[in-house]
Amino acid sequence: MPRGHSKLLVLLAAALLLVASPCVSFQTSKLTAIRTTSTRIAMTKQQELKDDLVSLASSTRRGFSASRKDRDEAKSIINQLSKLSPTEEPAAAYYSTSSDAQTMSEDNVPSLAGKWTLIYTDAPDITSLDAPLSMQKLGRIGQECNPPLIKNVIEWKRPSWASALPFSGDEESRIFQKVVTEGSSSPANNPTVDLKLVGLEISGSNGSKEETNPGLMKLLNGPAALFEENPIKLQGPLKGPFGKFDILYLDDEMRITKTYQGFYAVNVRQEKDNEWC
Repeated sequence: MPRGHSKLLVLLAAALLLVASPCVSFQTSKLTAIRTTSTRIAMTKQQELKDDLVSLASSTRRGFSASRKDRDEAKSIINQLSKLSPTEEPAAAYYSTSSDAQTMSEDNVPSLAGKWTLIYTDAPDITSLDAPLSMQKLGRIGQECNPPLIKNVIEWKRPSWASALPFSGDEESRIFQKVVTEGSSSPANNPTVDLKLVGLEISGSNGSKEETNPGLMKLLNGPAALFEENPIKLQGPLKGPFGKFDILYLDDEMRITKTYQGFYAVNVRQEKDNEWC
């Protein structure tokens, strides 16, 4: 082939590369933009659904006064959110093998560990707690998740009808009832967490700032003050099955679970400077 033709072919090849490269770069940028837009749309949809769920939870008093229509709406929102959960292994904090849990904890992903406050549930064993003539008024409900333990926390307050009674404490008095369980999971069992009953804890927080003498005088501030001074911790050598739950949705702010009986619970993470349990 003549030398001039060879040079011409080289120049043509170089020109084709110069033309093709911007096309490849353009296609890559276009795909990146599409992925970014899709991610933003998914995140926006997540937030809209979460806002709707929080609003529904508030209007139904944590689900305690929810109608069948309300529960169906909550279930629909939960089903949609479960498909958008950003966490692939939400049960990782409770993997039985420490190496698996450690590997997941090193990744910057949302964790089940922490303190949570219940904002909605349809579980009858919870919604039945708010009885009008109860000896204690139901306060907040939450969980302390400190692997391997999961403590189900119920806050009890003095009912309004007992304000005139002696030895009942004041409006700021609190009793905390904690059912202590042990959770376990595995990569093969994810997103299910199995529970075993470990024990029971009862503690108090005396709302009164007044100093009181020890002994019987402590009773003047009610049972909350008594349990504050003498907390109860019951834990035996045996552990019994206590059910299990699936984690349907988990991010840094919200967690949605479903028990093996088919009931839902929606919790929000407590802020570190505003923890109550």
